[in-house]
Amino acid sequence: MENSEKFIWKGTEFWTKEIKQSGVFDRLRDFNDVITGKEAPHLKSGYGEPVIQDVTLDGKICDIYHTDHKPSDTGCRIYIHIKG
Repeated sequence: MENSEKFIWKGTEFWTKEIKQSGVFDRLRDFNDVITGKEAPHLKSGYGEPVIQDVTLDGKICDIYHTDHKPSDTGCRIYIHIKG
């Protein structure tokens, strides 16, 4: 699979707007970086379980993962798994 088929590059500003429009922005901890992919993140990536599941972003069903799990975490990155 080529890199362009596996990842969708639209930028943090675009995805933040999509998350706000979907109504789930307030359910996420702070973030300043967004990574997207058509596969769930690897178990050892540090993302853990999705914090939001089956939300529609950019017209597609997605799960959102976050690097921060505890109050002291400062990763500030989310991963959007574009499922369909």
